[in-house]
Amino acid sequence: MKKNVRAVDMPALPLEAQKEIMDKLFADKHISSDVIVKILKKYEVNGDVEALQDGYRRRVGQRLMASIRDETGKREVLSGKGRDYIIVECCNDPDQLIAVRHRIESQIEGLSESVGKVRWRIGVIDHLSRLFGRRRRL
Repeated sequence: MKKNVRAVDMPALPLEAQKEIMDKLFADKHISSDVIVKILKKYEVNGDVEALQDGYRRRVGQRLMASIRDETGKREVLSGKGRDYIIVECCNDPDQLIAVRHRIESQIEGLSESVGKVRWRIGVIDHLSRLFGRRRRL
């Protein structure tokens, strides 16, 4: 298993906290978010209260926008460029629509890669189970 992890928009964390989290993750092959929180508390990792509240408010607003659906359950409102939300059926701006499409395609691509990795691992475990006589299908 590679230990070279590419962080996406990772905030500055004390190196000791990062090391403790990564050591725990790679030693146990998993780590709970509760354990991560405890480690970060131990190293006094805190955020700006107002920024945290704004982030919370954005997530609440995003959930509201995501809840707007048509009669078949498809989302009517999607995030466009920047922090704008658009009603897809009413949007006449090709740049906004292209931005939405690009974001969704990128998410699909990333999820597809993740599914492939999980599918591969299930195959390995399934193969080993059959090899060693265990009839467990994953």
